[in-house]
Amino acid sequence: MEYLDVFLVAIGGTSTALLVVGFLSKGLISHLFNKEIESYKSKLSLENSIALEEIKTELLKNAKAEDRTIEYEMIMKRYKGPLLYAVYDLQSRLYNIIVQGLIETYYIHGDESEKGYVVNNTVFVIAQYFAWTEIIRREIQFIDFKDSDNTKKISELRDNIYGLWQTDGFKDPFRVWAGEQRAIGELMIEDVNNHHTCIGYAAFLNKLKDNNETLFKKLQNDVVSLSNSGSHSFPRLREIQHALIDILDYLDPEYIRFPKERRSYAP
Repeated sequence: MEYLDVFLVAIGGTSTALLVVGFLSKGLISHLFNKEIESYKSKLSLENSIALEEIKTELLKNAKAEDRTIEYEMIMKRYKGPLLYAVYDLQSRLYNIIVQGLIETYYIHGDESEKGYVVNNTVFVIAQYFAWTEIIRREIQFIDFKDSDNTKKISELRDNIYGLWQTDGFKDPFRVWAGEQRAIGELMIEDVNNHHTCIGYAAFLNKLKDNNETLFKKLQNDVVSLSNSGSHSFPRLREIQHALIDILDYLDPEYIRFPKERRSYAP
């Protein structure tokens, strides 16, 4: 401190000394204040950078989810109609077998033409359904739908029907393994203008003539075996028909394509 006193005296008296001390104190405070400001700015800048990165990450995540949703909607827009008709045709055929006595009327008591139609067309509507579910599975398999309730629901409905076809919990015919369901669907698929589609009934009949496909033969035998059944309860077919109605209700809740009265659960 004595050195400071000497210095102050040297530069001229008490008042001057006070001014110098004030100046030094003010300079020191200003320096410390500026240092604090810079530290605060650096901290704030770091926090802002982290916050900005978090915002960018969240926006990117939302954008990807939106892209997935849009892509899914485009796929369903393209294939929803054909899938709905395939679902409707199959559930209608199963209803006619279980409730309307289709097998008894047109196979047991029908002529050769009627018998052939009942067998082959029943196989066709089953295979047609497998084809459209396989087409949609192919289209959406590479899309990550972790947050999509719509996709989870349609997958649950589809998986339920997969399980009903392949379970050994029923003793009636038409047990079809999941791999066989996909294989049958693959046999029905053709590419037209770079899009997957299902072959029509005429092409299917030609395929039956040209190929001795064991999977189709198995389904034909299952249809014929229904005529030998002592019971017309057909629990497997009933459960599948109910599950198909559930898909109709989910994909067409406003009954735009198929009215409510044409969606009856087989008792």
